[in-house]
This record gives sequence, structure tokens and C-alpha cells, in this order.
Amino acid sequence: MSATDPAAPRCPDCGAELDLSDATEAGDLADCPNCGATFELVSTAPIRLEPFVDEEK
Repeated sequence: MSATDPAAPRCPDCGAELDLSDATEAGDLADCPNCGATFELVSTAPIRLEPFVDEEK
């Protein structure tokens, strides 16, 4: 998706566009290139992201 695509997924924290490939599936992780936050892709239709918490730490 391009930077001008209004439907592009955005970081819930800072609003930067997230680069999700067409092969991305629910359960995959996405990192924000701007703020570094990590999100889990909960749903692909519609795209829904939730903050990722590493429970192994």
C-alpha cells in the first residue's frame, strides 16, 4: 500500500503507515517503522491490531 492510501493500516500509537504484505495473516506481528511499537494482527478483514505483549519476559 502506498503512503497516500487512506485505507493503509496505521500504527495505533503514532499514526505511521504500517507495511503489511498481502501474505500477512492473523496472528502475525507488525512493527511500526516510526515508533518501534509491536502489534499483533488480530484480524485481516477488517484489519485490526492489538498491542503485542511478550509474556516470556
